[in-house]
Amino acid sequence: MMIAGLDLWFWICTVLGLASALICIIQFLRGAAADDWSQGSIIVLEGFLMIYFVGSIMMQLMTDGPTGDWLEYYGYLLTAMIIPAGTLTWSLSERTRWSTLVLAVTGPVLIVMVHRMNMLWYYY
Repeated sequence: MMIAGLDLWFWICTVLGLASALICIIQFLRGAAADDWSQGSIIVLEGFLMIYFVGSIMMQLMTDGPTGDWLEYYGYLLTAMIIPAGTLTWSLSERTRWSTLVLAVTGPVLIVMVHRMNMLWYYY
């Protein structure tokens, strides 16, 4: 299912990424260190990316794969999977409100990366 030339994966990532960013920004503005809400939203993003990874492999097997460079596509995907894991790990060691702000950046970064992966899969 495509909406505005982008598949459902992108739109799910957009909703989850924006919700995560909103949660983390609210927690940051409240002066809260990373907590269950902010870290939980990042765990949800990581879970989404794991499902996306499995879906990509299945689509690779069932179709011709990305129209763009497959190595670049999977490079983006693996990098996207490292970002939430890295920010979550960092927030566990840095117990200040600034770790919550770093967690807030994760969602928008993933939206951009999944958009690029959409371009690689369908258009290049």
